[in-house]
Amino acid sequence: MSKVAPLLRLAIEDNIGWCSAVCTAHGSRETTSRDAWVNRGASPPFYPNIISRQIGVQDEIETLIGEVAIANQSKRWGIKDSFCELNLSDLGFERIQSGSWYGGTLAANAEPTDWNIIRSPEHLRSWEKAWGGGEDRIFTENLLLDHRISFWFKGGDDAIEAGFISFDSGPSLGISNWFSQDDRSLVQTGALQAANSVSRRRPIVCWSADDALRETGLSDLGPLQVWISPTA
Repeated sequence: MSKVAPLLRLAIEDNIGWCSAVCTAHGSRETTSRDAWVNRGASPPFYPNIISRQIGVQDEIETLIGEVAIANQSKRWGIKDSFCELNLSDLGFERIQSGSWYGGTLAANAEPTDWNIIRSPEHLRSWEKAWGGGEDRIFTENLLLDHRISFWFKGGDDAIEAGFISFDSGPSLGISNWFSQDDRSLVQTGALQAANSVSRRRPIVCWSADDALRETGLSDLGPLQVWISPTA
């Protein structure tokens, strides 16, 4: 198997840690092997059941697909193909998204004065609605007790203008789920700078389908794609 570059490995493992935290909050049944992270239970919307961890694991992923499908017969579920190399079309899967991993260490910046962190369950619900969440909760209040996770926001409690999530895996700081009400970019809202202020000079990592991230100072680490299972 090909060796995975260290920064790409950090990005993938940070993302697995974040997905695991969200799925655990919903009662997951997870295992992690050399080849993949897998949740054999039901993952919440927008979160995968399988994330590949190595290159060249087509056969192993196909085995896991059979196991996950048994526990998810009534719903569609996803696979994050971390290296954009799996061929799942013959199994009825549809490729619904492609993007790139990004990562890097950014220059130190001043403490942001217009970004804050969610502290209460009620405010977390407001954050999720501003992000675009529906009636079914994805980000449950017990995530507020996880010291690795911060829900950031800009604006007033009743008028959240922008937000993102940071996940501290230890070796790196992952960012995800960024949004702004006026469609400004990650950099334009100052979200990346806010994350960098707490990174302690560790790499910031993420994945995105937005090519503009190449202009942030983060390096493009390689492609990924997301597959979704056939209709139940």
